Amino acid sequence: MGLPQRVEYLIIGAGVHGLSTAYHLSKYLKAKGQGSGADVLVIEKSSIAAGASGVACGNVRCNYYQEPMTRLMMHCMDVWESDPDTYAYNSVGYLTASFEPMRAGLETIYERHQQLGYPSTLVTGKAEVKKYMQGVFHDWQAEELTAVLHEHRGGHAWSRQAIHGLAIKAEREDARIITGPAVTGFRFNSAGEVTTVETDYGAIEVGHVIVAVGPWIKNLWQMLELPPAVPNPRNPSEQVDLWRFLALQEGEIDVDPLLHITNDGQRPPLVHVDSDVPLYSEDGRLVWDQPWGIYFKRDKHAVQGGAVPIDLGTEAAIDPYGSRSPHYCVDDNFYDLWVASLAHCMKRFEGQRRFASTKPSGGVGAFSADNFPVFDFMQPNVYVIADSNHGFKMIGVGEQVARVLTGETSELLAPFAYGRFAQQKTLPKSNAPFPWM
Repeated sequence: MGLPQRVEYLIIGAGVHGLSTAYHLSKYLKAKGQGSGADVLVIEKSSIAAGASGVACGNVRCNYYQEPMTRLMMHCMDVWESDPDTYAYNSVGYLTASFEPMRAGLETIYERHQQLGYPSTLVTGKAEVKKYMQGVFHDWQAEELTAVLHEHRGGHAWSRQAIHGLAIKAEREDARIITGPAVTGFRFNSAGEVTTVETDYGAIEVGHVIVAVGPWIKNLWQMLELPPAVPNPRNPSEQVDLWRFLALQEGEIDVDPLLHITNDGQRPPLVHVDSDVPLYSEDGRLVWDQPWGIYFKRDKHAVQGGAVPIDLGTEAAIDPYGSRSPHYCVDDNFYDLWVASLAHCMKRFEGQRRFASTKPSGGVGAFSADNFPVFDFMQPNVYVIADSNHGFKMIGVGEQVARVLTGETSELLAPFAYGRFAQQKTLPKSNAPFPWM
């Protein structure tokens, strides 16, 4: 399929945000009499789900210390649950067990859940936490955990199936998807609007541009001639780079997935654990003595999950994308930590280090200066969806962006406007080892 000479809405990126926007925008244009799906084109330099959305672990949760994130994720949860078959969504719940520094934060989140009508259970105290966890997993053995927040909604989705499901829904609404073209530049008019998007397949005149490129946002940000730095959220008198990169540490152990099952024989919730208990390998070697965090789930053919990411700085992640691939190969250090932490939590995972997968896994994420998304018009006709690695679970962002593009406002997206950095209204960070909580 060749590129059209002109399109009203050009979406760059065929991941969760680009395709969700295409689907909902096509519906709203028709419903509001403003056009149709034929006015919407998605271009993707590689293939559908080839980027970060396609390699995501698939976590879906509302465990966020920041109220705007909770509210936005509740909306996203509604979208996941609206069509679980097409989105390959498993509503198994999301269970977080944490150490004392996280206790107050989890209590705050639980209180908000109750206020907003989101079903969850909070358990506090070492003995009470262990009893609760052993009620779910009989061989739970982790010590020194003082709080559990068990979300009864949430869970995980099969990432590639979910993204292809979105593509199907978008094309049913007559949106077009063309794979292959890579954006090489933009042409502007005197008002700062983008008039033409240049690609290695040719140029396209545009009415609006939606940038939804996940980890590649820094490259597109530069092409759009946007400011590279913002006030430091922790010291507003100094400037810091807006975008930096982290290597996402994810992998799997190739064991029978039915090894991971609840006491009542059901598919388990996705489990997240934060702790500072030292971790040892199967041969007694100390592998980690700092605070750590992990998550894990039963996958189709294995047990999959991840750990705290590694900071790569502001430039280090450019090269991994030279081949248009988002994969980042985790090393033995990750598996030493992750499998040791699994065994620390549950006896069933003792002795499983030898089953660590050799497949490329993980990815690279582009994080903003406060670790939270930027959803905003960055030029008069250019809307940027930069998720700061919160992406896959936020399937409902595209629905809200579609509303904005068709003349409405979005209270859910407003807290993530770019102007928050200059206004010193950045989102607070919790005490979690993970930067995105």
